[in-house]
Amino acid sequence: MAPMDLEQLAAVVRTAPGLQGKRAVQLIERLSAGIDGDDAALVPHAGELLVICGEAMSPPFVKADPFGAGAAAVVTNVSDVRAMGGRPLGLVDMLVSPDAAHAEQVLDGIAWAAGLLGVPVVGGHLTLGHAPALSASCTGVTRRPLQASAAAPGDVLLAAFAIDGRYMSDTQPFFTALRDRPPERLRDDGEALVEVAEAGLCHAARDVSMPGVAGSLLQMLETAGCGATLDVGALPRPPGADLERWLLTFPSFGFLLAARPDRAGEACGPFLRRGLACAPCGAFDDTGTLRLVDGPREALVWDLTANPLTGLAGSPSADG
Repeated sequence: MAPMDLEQLAAVVRTAPGLQGKRAVQLIERLSAGIDGDDAALVPHAGELLVICGEAMSPPFVKADPFGAGAAAVVTNVSDVRAMGGRPLGLVDMLVSPDAAHAEQVLDGIAWAAGLLGVPVVGGHLTLGHAPALSASCTGVTRRPLQASAAAPGDVLLAAFAIDGRYMSDTQPFFTALRDRPPERLRDDGEALVEVAEAGLCHAARDVSMPGVAGSLLQMLETAGCGATLDVGALPRPPGADLERWLLTFPSFGFLLAARPDRAGEACGPFLRRGLACAPCGAFDDTGTLRLVDGPREALVWDLTANPLTGLAGSPSADG
């Protein structure tokens, strides 16, 4: 990879719509106190912690691909629970559809993905006769949570993916393993995060979502108040996948984790045993910046000390 290519790659990540769209999260801070930047909330209950999250699908996506939007509503919620070292307990959906035919396609997508992942759909609400809109919420449980804010300088960055899958189309950024991995594996994949959490092999995690790998890492850094390098050559990716596209991809199973240097190798084990890809691909530091590295070359993606992304708690500042 030529030096100019790395700079161009950093620019592509920096200007990606999925990443720029996260800047609107600043509005949430005005409405809710104590936001810590994770995609789920933790509520103490009966000696454990409930993991509670919710996601709204893009209305154009719900209109254009109702089945795919239904499946994505399940995947995104399950990923948010798993990213915190949790086990999903149940999911509810809130759907607005123009007609019954559209609603049936969305609900079929929800049922299909929920069945593959082994997460029960325990309820929901449907309104017909209006422009399409879809939200879903999931509740899970954890004993030892992973939180993005726990990442710290000196930690090793790990990335874990299900790479035996396919892109949903030639133009969409969605990569899914739901059609290629056996259901029994899909249901067990998320247990790798529970395992590394409960064994103390990792202490922080974030799922890879719409901003892609680098954008999701940037969100994690802002939450933790630190910086990192992302080694693009060491990043696991599907055979033949273009690096630029992969950095912007929203995978059905993708997570970024922080581990102490002496636990990083062992932390890959629960993923590798399940036929998932997992490898060290960078390091956390105290710079407040995200940089892409390729051998001796380096390119700046974002400086959080000068330009916060969302402004959520933990963001590094120029004066500390």
